[in-house]
Amino acid sequence: MPAEALLYDLTDSPFCMKARICLQLKGVPFRRVTRTVDRLPELRRLNPLGKVPVLVQGDEVVVDSSAIVRWLEARYPEPALLPSDPGARAYCDLVEEWADEALYFVVGGFKWLNPANRAAALSSTLEELGGGLLGPIHARRHVRREARRYLAWGYGPEALGGLEQRMRDNLATLETLLDQRAFLLGRQGTVADVAVFAQLVRLRGTVEGRLLDDVPRVVRWLERMEQNPAVAAALAA
Repeated sequence: MPAEALLYDLTDSPFCMKARICLQLKGVPFRRVTRTVDRLPELRRLNPLGKVPVLVQGDEVVVDSSAIVRWLEARYPEPALLPSDPGARAYCDLVEEWADEALYFVVGGFKWLNPANRAAALSSTLEELGGGLLGPIHARRHVRREARRYLAWGYGPEALGGLEQRMRDNLATLETLLDQRAFLLGRQGTVADVAVFAQLVRLRGTVEGRLLDDVPRVVRWLERMEQNPAVAAALAA
């Protein structure tokens, strides 16, 4: 049994969700350390950017969800999360990158730009960053900061229609990829499934989650993922 690891994370982060699921799938015991405002100096000693997830096991510190997955794969090869075939591995890497970049950006736009999602975003942020008298102030600052990031990229509330169409297109792509497949690369789940799942779980928490109603194969795949005990444990953690 591997030694217990520490995972610095946030419940609301899809990348932390990805790391938690992979740790559970590999059977690696870990303890979560929530990235609160009070713990930010501690986190920055491990990752100067102050971002999560960060995995610490013994003297090893691994930053970024994709790096964590590959670190786990090298040390705990079973069950395999990355295909051994080079072509399948390249495809898996591409899908993971697509989830981490394209899907993440669109779902984040829904969360931070749509006023209908603002209350839920504020509530989850407040819970994660820590309570106390200054908790609401920190949470509101965080929400405004995330919204300003999108505005700096040229995306305001008026861009929500375009983002919604992009998500429809992405979900249609997933629906095609899952045609006659249990998982994205066939019969066995990989990190590609984990990465996409982590983003779509986040989508379900927004009003735009209704877009999933149009992609029944994707919904059935989400249900298969959730039936995996390791995934269920990561969702409940």
